[in-house]
Amino acid sequence: MSPLRTPRAGLAHRFVEDESGAYVIEFAFFGSLFVAVILILFQYAFVHLARQNLDASLQVATRALLTGSFQSSNGATLTPEKTLQNMRALMCGGSNAPVVFFSCDNLKVDVQVSTTSFDTNAWSDSAVDSKSGGWSKSFGQNYQCPGSQSIAIVRAAVKLPLIAPLFLQIGMRNFSDGAVLLQSASVFRVEPYDKSLTGGC
Repeated sequence: MSPLRTPRAGLAHRFVEDESGAYVIEFAFFGSLFVAVILILFQYAFVHLARQNLDASLQVATRALLTGSFQSSNGATLTPEKTLQNMRALMCGGSNAPVVFFSCDNLKVDVQVSTTSFDTNAWSDSAVDSKSGGWSKSFGQNYQCPGSQSIAIVRAAVKLPLIAPLFLQIGMRNFSDGAVLLQSASVFRVEPYDKSLTGGC
């Protein structure tokens, strides 16, 4: 003769043996992992596209400096700040500029000239201040006008905010606020151009 069960005991027994919610729990666990993997892949793809986009934008500036056309339209009377502002405008909104995947407000450019050879000191300044976790005060402020047949070193950097949460920013954080630093550089010898006719350097 089976023992009598109270209504409360029967309810507890049915709750223990009920497996109808197992799929919901499994989906919540594995589904969250799947969403995290998708976010990581999407984020890495976005960073890769933005890095390629920065390279293409820098090629536009490099071509203008290489031929002397940028120097001709931005003479020595302009301040370095205004000249770099014009260069950023050329890289982001010029007729030959690509459609950018980043905000041009987060773009900084440095142009330096090596008088004798490929001077490594021109590459020493970091774009990020290791102490503050923000932009370095010395980066993006230098414009040395590349004269005819001089060796120019152009560096561009972008602060790119990431879309995924901080715990998914695997190996990509450079700034203290979680944004990633993208960099591109170009070294070239400027073609001969007649600065007396154009007002270049």
